[in-house]
Amino acid sequence: MLKYLNVLLVVAIVSPAARSADACTSTRIRTDDGCVFYTRTMEYGAPMNSTVSVVPAGTRRQGTLPDGTPKGMTWDVKYGFAGMNASGQPLIIDGMNEKGLAAGALLFPGFAEYEPFDPARADATIGQYEVVTWILSNFATVEEVRRGMAGVRVCMGQALDLGPVPLHYVMHDAGGGCIVIEYVKGKMNLYENPLGVLTNSPPFDWMMIYLRNFVSFSAVNVPELKLQGTTLRELGQGTGMLGLPGDFTPPHRFVRILALTESALPVHGPGAGLDLAMTIIGNVDIPRGAVREKTDGSVVYDLTQWVVVSDLARKRFYFNTAGNKNWRYIDVMKALAGAEGVLSVPVDTPADYPDVTGSAR
Repeated sequence: MLKYLNVLLVVAIVSPAARSADACTSTRIRTDDGCVFYTRTMEYGAPMNSTVSVVPAGTRRQGTLPDGTPKGMTWDVKYGFAGMNASGQPLIIDGMNEKGLAAGALLFPGFAEYEPFDPARADATIGQYEVVTWILSNFATVEEVRRGMAGVRVCMGQALDLGPVPLHYVMHDAGGGCIVIEYVKGKMNLYENPLGVLTNSPPFDWMMIYLRNFVSFSAVNVPELKLQGTTLRELGQGTGMLGLPGDFTPPHRFVRILALTESALPVHGPGAGLDLAMTIIGNVDIPRGAVREKTDGSVVYDLTQWVVVSDLARKRFYFNTAGNKNWRYIDVMKALAGAEGVLSVPVDTPADYPDVTGSAR
């Protein structure tokens, strides 16, 4: 059964559209009274058929070996969690656990290369698409993740002849900590991420260097300029960030989402923090048709299929979808309290737009 679940997840991710599905964006919002929100988009060309899985403590899990057999690490879920899956299977792409730890897997094409398989360590091995599930199951803070990664071996999982799923990972905790984990050339690289932002390729350390090209950006408009007795004034607002990248490439989404996150005025309280997170992440939403790739005689269109916001203080998992922009949420603690096994919550529900005409006065 576990092998069947794993294969379904990989089939959902590694479709012919996978080469275009590299536009995920994530960031963190912190309020001035300590509330932390993590938000991310999920882009993909083919339907992912996601639902929200609710996985209670005590659930037995087992990792997948590179040959596709479910004979890797075995563990019991220590901390219950909820998160988005693919094809309705309880292997999490992005989620949050009962301790307020959030984790997400973002595509990392062209650079991801996992640890070589060692048969002697098969009982410590998981597939790269199981990392988020394993982390949410076992840890409460990013510091615990940092220490715990030494106890697991992450290898490239395969699904029939469909090829690899290149991923890297970001974790946030309720204290505001954030780390990024990437596997490059067979070695794990773990980075402190004080900025809280992650997109896709190239690796995180390259992104941090690339940011130096934008050190002159400011939320403050530039002053007027006097030349030969002529005064040149700005044409409108936003001149301090004139040239802010607006395309959907990973480095430029990294720059844009960081600029918006850092320039936003501080807010107070969980309600304001949630509003800010939802507002900022909307700036990288990709409509169908804006990003496309011609491959094998057909055209693949990238699309923001769903967006999530994890409220790490109140432990609420918010989401919307391409077909329903109304935000909904799972109260993680309430869901886990009533869960005797793995539960599934549908996300592809019709949008409901209330008619408020009658409230006119």
